[in-house]
Amino acid sequence: MPDIPLQFQWHVAEGGHRWLETRPSVEPGQVRRPFLTDGRPSGAAGWRLRQYPPLSEFPGLFREFADTEPSYDGIKAFADRFGLLGGDVAHRIPLDDQPQAKGVPVGIGEALSDWTEEILMMRLAIDVWDAARSGDVGRLEQVIFWEQDGSGVQMLSHPDLPDGQLPEVPAYVERTWIAGTHLGDEVLDRFVRGDLVKPALHYVQSIINKQLRGRASPLLLWDANRERLGLYIMPDGLLGALWLQFARAVERDSQFRRCAECGIWFELARGTARTDKLYCSTPCRTKAYRKRQVEAVRLHAEGRSIDDIARDLESDPDTVRGWIERRAASGSARGKST
Repeated sequence: MPDIPLQFQWHVAEGGHRWLETRPSVEPGQVRRPFLTDGRPSGAAGWRLRQYPPLSEFPGLFREFADTEPSYDGIKAFADRFGLLGGDVAHRIPLDDQPQAKGVPVGIGEALSDWTEEILMMRLAIDVWDAARSGDVGRLEQVIFWEQDGSGVQMLSHPDLPDGQLPEVPAYVERTWIAGTHLGDEVLDRFVRGDLVKPALHYVQSIINKQLRGRASPLLLWDANRERLGLYIMPDGLLGALWLQFARAVERDSQFRRCAECGIWFELARGTARTDKLYCSTPCRTKAYRKRQVEAVRLHAEGRSIDDIARDLESDPDTVRGWIERRAASGSARGKST
């Protein structure tokens, strides 16, 4: 089976991004709308870009994307940290608010509407996946519906919304048949009538496959570590990488948790991390440990007992006592040296 190239590189403009009201240069008759751009003219040299491997550096990046607030500020913050989405979401746009002016440089921009749809689509798919794998029937009952005669099952993200009516934005509306006798396929035969879990997983499968189509392709690449050619699935941009990462998480049934220090999602894959792990990395664990030491000293200086401090910091009294004594000894040593 083709592997995922974890060293897939993406780039972030060090100067950040900005919103621009314009229209794609190939669509002169279209209404102007907001596009996010790094402002880099096509072919420009000397532009400062930071390269990084998103799949290996951030194993839970697809969840970060789904949690992004679909607003100007939320999307810009994600792009400033992780880069534009690339692939089929990217458009050539005039880098000026006067797009009809002559001599306006052209660069890459990504529409607010595309970002919003992709964020909310992935958010819904992750929500359904989480509910299915945990057996949360209550949540699945809100979005998955069987026909009374058992002839089909649907995904309805907004079941109370009348046909043709749109919800308040931002919102992603999903109305689709997961399976049905009228579709002429055999998918319905795989389900037990009334079951919600397998239809939910089939929906997740379908949406991931749809979003990967054209955004990730098998390629034969040189593996420098093994000094041989290997078959990989290569994304065409960050968005393809995010859906590919999501697909791999479903395949491996990976567990994720937010780091207690930096807040980033990290993977608790079986055999690679303890399920009680709280931090995404050694630097975050070390930073949190030092912060607890400083907090223990501060609380002790305010007159709190060691036992109370230990309870507040979820530590043991001997450890807390050691922190305080070492800090006191360090302070005494500095005083003597002066």
